[in-house]
Amino acid sequence: MAWARTKLLIHDDLLRPLNKMNLRFVGKNPEKFYKEIYNLILVTFRVPEHSIQEKDFSWTKGEKEKFSITWSVNKDLDKFSYYWMEINLRGEVSGGVGKVTIVVDAALRTEYPQDTFWQRSLIYEIGRMFWHTVFYSSRRDEYLKEGRRMLSQFLDSLKQMTKV
Repeated sequence: MAWARTKLLIHDDLLRPLNKMNLRFVGKNPEKFYKEIYNLILVTFRVPEHSIQEKDFSWTKGEKEKFSITWSVNKDLDKFSYYWMEINLRGEVSGGVGKVTIVVDAALRTEYPQDTFWQRSLIYEIGRMFWHTVFYSSRRDEYLKEGRRMLSQFLDSLKQMTKV
């Protein structure tokens, strides 16, 4: 992931034509999804633990336990491209039975920094466009295929968990 103040961002949804994938589960022990999803992210996307961030965590106790967790995952592919994923888990439990909603959003992102005067020049932009079109486009297509494959595997595993 290129860390820049200003950048050109190319964003390709891995779930196209859908914007997000929604899964629902009603049954016993829905809180099990908290640990299972985290482990599934590690295994399926082969990312180190520091690449997974819990952006939001809320778990309220009471007669009805309510919980909401949002994970953000970044997997670097090369100097310019990375997979970005956001997984949101929301649910409630009462007496060991409850319901869960899982929302998954994922994309392949390519960022080209444009911080310096040279990076914003017309000559640099023409060279970058030529390099991207001739050399890097096929690499990005491979990244898209691999990302969709991993995401499909992740969603299939989640669907299996919701059927049990």
